[in-house]
Amino acid sequence: MDREDEVFELVDENDQVIGREHRGVVHRQGLLHRAVYAWVFNPAGELLIQRRSPLKKIGANQWDLSAAEHLQPGEDYLSAVVRGLSEELGIQTEAVEVAGPLQPTHKRELHQGGFHDVELVRSYRLDGFKAEVKLVDGEVLEIRWIALDKLRKEIANEPERFTQWMREEISGLKWFETSNSLEIETIDQNTATTLV
Repeated sequence: MDREDEVFELVDENDQVIGREHRGVVHRQGLLHRAVYAWVFNPAGELLIQRRSPLKKIGANQWDLSAAEHLQPGEDYLSAVVRGLSEELGIQTEAVEVAGPLQPTHKRELHQGGFHDVELVRSYRLDGFKAEVKLVDGEVLEIRWIALDKLRKEIANEPERFTQWMREEISGLKWFETSNSLEIETIDQNTATTLV
């Protein structure tokens, strides 16, 4: 199936499903849909970041968070993050190993040319990962592990090397600005309120 024909669930501002539409239409018209972001840390506390393929429509060749995934129809956020880690990086994990959501569900918008990505997003974290990462052809150009203090400096000095959504998302995570440790705060997944 062509990626433009992939079907997304449309949601309202309260994260309630209101319909379905093809990916291409969703991104041309800026229709609200769901996505998850994953942050993967190794035992040393370094964050896995990926450089996007030069074939990507947006963010080509830019460094990005560990993984990002749109939800499939009927899928919940946690299942989507587990699937996304597997599909993008070959990381096999169970839902119980993933911490999150790290903050309330929130709206993220990206408008570039005729591309309009309007999502409700939840972020999750996988700590202590030490297995091999397997890159998926066409999705990820390369990966690297980076300490948070070094990442903060790189983003401050050369923001254009990083995707817009990574820069925006990371600015809303308390642990990114205040710590090099693996301390995390999560919120109850069942009571995660939507911030729009």
